[in-house]
Amino acid sequence: MESVDYLRSVIRRWQVVLLLGILGGLGGYAYASTLPTMYRATSSVFVSSPRGETTNELVQGFTFTEKLVQSYSQLATMPAVLQPVIDDLQLDTTPAALAAKVSASTPLNTVIIEVTVVNGSPDQAATIANAITRSLATVGQDLAPEGPSGAPSIAVESVSTAQPPLNPFSPNLVLLTATGALLGLALGAAFAVLRDMLDTRVRDEKDLTRVSYAPLLGKVGMKRRRDPAGITMRVMPRSTAAEAYRRIQTNLEFIDVDHRPRTIVVTSSVTRDGKSTTAVNLALALAERSPRVLLIDADLRRPSIADVCGVEPDVGLTTVLVGAISAEEAIVPLGPTLSVLSAGALPPNPGQLLSSDAMRTLIRTLAESYDYIVIDSPPLLATTDALGLAHIADGAIVVARYRKTRRSQLKDTIASLENVNATVLGIVLNQVKESGQQAYYGTADLPETAPGASSSAEHVPPAPPAIAVPAVSRPNRPGPLPATRREAKTTDKTTVS
Repeated sequence: MESVDYLRSVIRRWQVVLLLGILGGLGGYAYASTLPTMYRATSSVFVSSPRGETTNELVQGFTFTEKLVQSYSQLATMPAVLQPVIDDLQLDTTPAALAAKVSASTPLNTVIIEVTVVNGSPDQAATIANAITRSLATVGQDLAPEGPSGAPSIAVESVSTAQPPLNPFSPNLVLLTATGALLGLALGAAFAVLRDMLDTRVRDEKDLTRVSYAPLLGKVGMKRRRDPAGITMRVMPRSTAAEAYRRIQTNLEFIDVDHRPRTIVVTSSVTRDGKSTTAVNLALALAERSPRVLLIDADLRRPSIADVCGVEPDVGLTTVLVGAISAEEAIVPLGPTLSVLSAGALPPNPGQLLSSDAMRTLIRTLAESYDYIVIDSPPLLATTDALGLAHIADGAIVVARYRKTRRSQLKDTIASLENVNATVLGIVLNQVKESGQQAYYGTADLPETAPGASSSAEHVPPAPPAIAVPAVSRPNRPGPLPATRREAKTTDKTTVS
């Protein structure tokens, strides 16, 4: 992942990052609320040497005092100083416990000792600090060496009296809350990046390039709830989804301009990737540009083209392959440019049937009569039925579902096709979630306007007429495969494997 990918990961999951940041801030605030309130008071003493009448003696005395003051600062936390304070103030503690709340320091290049006391009471903190400086002055002078006249060589005097602090120094509510929020945001960002790094589902073109050099033929957006049910190219011919299928059809024309693919197998890695929906809409898009297009349902395990197109499912491809009926009799015209060959009765050996010589001969014969043949085939990882078809056809289109198909699945699918020397024409990314959809020529997706209806908007050509299924008579033939065709269905189903 590049640096911009990390940023996109955080932006994509900004709600999680923000939520963890808020929870971290609340956690920091809750932790700060459990801490006791503490006050800090500081008093200071000045250590000097009273000896010295000449400049030389004064300098020597200052140097002696400066070296001795470090020892005096350590003396402030020792029992010799603290025990008199405990006795004087009648504190219920021990020198060791009091020493944990006392600190003494000496500013650089000075002979001043600053005694700081921490306590839950501001008055008690100031009182203890002043008592320690008084005790330190007494003990320090007692321990100092005597001068020539018998007087102490060191003088310790209080120069700053501690005052009760107005505000506590602990807990720092703002600091702890901000720290918790920052930790939460960092944890959220790490979660977002790690989630994308471990997520192997296909999301964009970069994920496709990681598994294959096959081009991305197009992205088909997710169908919205308010969109009408049915085949997109029929019920919403001017929508962005319909334009996506037209873009796939256009890109197919430029795959190989010298040997344009005319027999196309549409497959996927697993079920529910939308291969059948893609096959139907792609055939309709091709039918807009070519006068003779054939759609074949070769998914002999879970066929769906007959239900989607509203044709009889019992007579179709399997009926033709076993010789019970001719291809011309089984093919149903759906409008002036598109015809459909349904799957027919489900056989017990679909893999052998699709890879048979009869299937190869049928495809070659039909290729002489049609400009394009679109074949809907089973998913490749579930079965191997589509491998033989892809080898017979000019190439295969692999449909991957946005944020559902995993890169390993797509990689295995393409590898299976390449192992049988099949041409992978490209990949279609289906059910892509788009932030905002712009319809054909920048207008919103609108329902079709009824004939004769007036509108102030610019005239839009009416939608193509619904596909009419003519009544087709079929001769009765003996055998396990039914040879009669029920009355054609007139409604479309939207859920397609």
